[in-house]
Amino acid sequence: MYSKTLLGLALLAVLLSGCQKKMMPETEVEEVDPIVITKWTDRTELFVEFTPLVVGEAIPFAAHLTDLETFKPVSSDAVVTTLTREDGHTITVQTPTPLIPGLYRPVITPDESGLYRLTVQRTDPKDERRIDIIDAGEFFVFEKKEDMPGSAMHGSHGEIPCLKEQQWKIDFATEAVQKRTLNATLKLHAEVEPAVEGKVEITAPIGGRILPSENGVPMTGQNVIAGETLGVILPLHASARSRDDLQFAVRSVQAELKASQKELDRIRSLYKDQLVPKRRLEEAEKNMAILKARLAKARSRISLLDVNQETVGKGTSSQSVERFPLRSPISGTITKMKMTPGAQIEAGEALFTIVNLDSVWIEARLFEIDLPKIGSVEHAHFSAASLAAPLNLSAPDSRLLTIGQVIDPVHRSVPLVMQVNNRERQLRIGMHGHLTVPTGETVHDVAILKSAVVDDRGIPVAFVHADGESFARRELELGIEDNGWVQVKSGLKAGERIVTKSAYRVYLASLSTQLPEHGHAH
Repeated sequence: MYSKTLLGLALLAVLLSGCQKKMMPETEVEEVDPIVITKWTDRTELFVEFTPLVVGEAIPFAAHLTDLETFKPVSSDAVVTTLTREDGHTITVQTPTPLIPGLYRPVITPDESGLYRLTVQRTDPKDERRIDIIDAGEFFVFEKKEDMPGSAMHGSHGEIPCLKEQQWKIDFATEAVQKRTLNATLKLHAEVEPAVEGKVEITAPIGGRILPSENGVPMTGQNVIAGETLGVILPLHASARSRDDLQFAVRSVQAELKASQKELDRIRSLYKDQLVPKRRLEEAEKNMAILKARLAKARSRISLLDVNQETVGKGTSSQSVERFPLRSPISGTITKMKMTPGAQIEAGEALFTIVNLDSVWIEARLFEIDLPKIGSVEHAHFSAASLAAPLNLSAPDSRLLTIGQVIDPVHRSVPLVMQVNNRERQLRIGMHGHLTVPTGETVHDVAILKSAVVDDRGIPVAFVHADGESFARRELELGIEDNGWVQVKSGLKAGERIVTKSAYRVYLASLSTQLPEHGHAH
């Protein structure tokens, strides 16, 4: 425990050291509050510090420029710094290269007092083409120092410091907060399952000795096609009784299917006249699918009794022996196999499980309290730990199959099943994940990326980029989520910039309550 504590403190110290200011050199200077300005355009962040402007005095500027496409320092552009007075009088300084990547040090010597507008322009040093221009606002040039007010500090500041040089070294990004239209969603636990008609269990229709087919012994994971022989049963007794039973089972399912088809036709007519809800139609369609699967399974068991008369002991015996081939009724993949060549098996013993993975079901559990929120599902997203990104489920490759009508008395939930095209094999049977479905509710409000939210001991917080090298912690009240975005009911305003990458690094820096005084050794 002691070593873990030391390791944790050491790690925190390393992280914090990247977001703490360096001490100012110990020199005797007259204390004058600097002007600190941070401005953003679509392409550039300008963070500039300078002392108040006085006629005849050379004023050095510390201009930090960040490329907002990469959030790395501007290092190859030339910079033109201009002061423009209302009457057109201008003072211009060109800085062809940075002192260090991202840091430009123009020195301006004002020649006349007055109110000036400061602009900083990025240009291509090869052809002097303008890349971006940043308006830093208006500033007064004083005739002499005595005319300066007691404090000239500009801009807003946060309580959490972090140097630009450190921001440039990490995977860092900020973004302006905007209002967005979000669709409310439900996040449901879900599992990938085989479709009812896409899974068959092949059992021994009769007892006997099982032998391999001409293709050899099939293996788990092997793909098979419909009608392919998987093995052969050498019977030990007659099978006429078994055939009669299986034929009766086929006729029974056919009768049920005929009645179900009439019911489906009736419900379709009622649904067309808007006399029954869509859910009733989906239930009838699901019942038809299940019955068709049962019929296919019953017929497949009959097909397993197709007798191949083969002669055993060619040239040595005239005795003919009935052999019953076990054929796959569908094309798919063998997911389970229990076959030992030469072993004696009993009638009804499970031998193979074959699943068609081209089309699968995603079954989620919809809790009773959320039932009123879901009508029909036109699209959804499925996410799982083994998927690189959530799968978009929409027509024609996906569709809602059913929403259950009987509530599970233990979990107080019903199944919500979607049928999904899986030809690319992105989904595997048994895969667990989350199915995100829209509820139909929409809001237009302030929204931020979920990656910008940090859990501070149970309280969701975000960090506002107050100025170039400081941040402010904001507690949030969150609302609905939609595809990686979350509604912010309170705590942020549209237009504020927040940290969207490395927000946790800023959070760690905020844990330190005793930070050294800041300043650059520029």
